[in-house]
Amino acid sequence: MTEDFAVLYEQERDIFVQDVSQLSELQWAQPSLRPGWAVRDVVAHLLMPFELGVAALLGRMVAARFNFDRLALQWAVNDGRTPNELLHVLAATKAKAFNVPGAGPLAPLSHLTIHALDIRGPLGIDTPISPAAARPVLDDITGGRHAVSAALLAELRLEATDAEWGFGHGRSVKGPAGALMSAMSGRAAAVDQLVGNGTSLLRSRLG
Repeated sequence: MTEDFAVLYEQERDIFVQDVSQLSELQWAQPSLRPGWAVRDVVAHLLMPFELGVAALLGRMVAARFNFDRLALQWAVNDGRTPNELLHVLAATKAKAFNVPGAGPLAPLSHLTIHALDIRGPLGIDTPISPAAARPVLDDITGGRHAVSAALLAELRLEATDAEWGFGHGRSVKGPAGALMSAMSGRAAAVDQLVGNGTSLLRSRLG
């Protein structure tokens, strides 16, 4: 199964690289779904788990006062490579080189797909995540390994309309798997792509 996840990572990686390979300079500077992050910052961040060793990570965490988001944005902003250079490196990444302590076998795929959505949404790129990749990532997000609180999903029934996947019980929230991933990852803007009598509750919780 781990090998399957590695293959899925490479497939989604290649599609994403193709999606962003022709972006203009203005598009690279456009805000992503992640507040305060430009498209270029997110692409640079995708390389962080492959290039920043554990010892260096710990040192940077201390400097960032143990605020991981601050550390990650600083790392991305300070990366001096051009967009083409970033994409060239990203295109050669392998799931087995993902270097995050305690990360499970799905971590590279989850990291890539969630952040790819941060970029595709604002740029109007409608490339969907394949159902084969979406289902395990959605299971991973709702399986307790991610920082998705039980309170966020309480009394909600989430269902993907483009993949055979569902989770929870209660008010209905339906939509593309990618929109569900983004919403559960804290991106309130993704709720606009969802329907059902539970969307207003989900939106208020993301607040």
